[in-house]
Amino acid sequence: MKKILIAYYSRRGLNYVNGSIVNLKEGNTEVIARKIADQLEADVFQIDTVKSYPLDYMETTEVSKQELRANVRPELTAKVEQIAKLANQINI
Repeated sequence: MKKILIAYYSRRGLNYVNGSIVNLKEGNTEVIARKIADQLEADVFQIDTVKSYPLDYMETTEVSKQELRANVRPELTAKVEQIAKLANQINI
């Protein structure tokens, strides 16, 4: 069987959902990544940043916009070792 890895970044806490800001125990992308992994019998890898984003949702969106404008990529806490050995990668 081919090895599959689902790599995802997801925001827990305050998030925009159906027109409102709500506090989520699991981020939206995390929920979907785990469902996909279950269906494909894949491993999961949570992408996380060294420097945490603000807890406030609106502040986070402003930081994200600044990063995009400056073409900045945040430093990550970990990387997938030996990623070349994986037959399939799904990044969400």
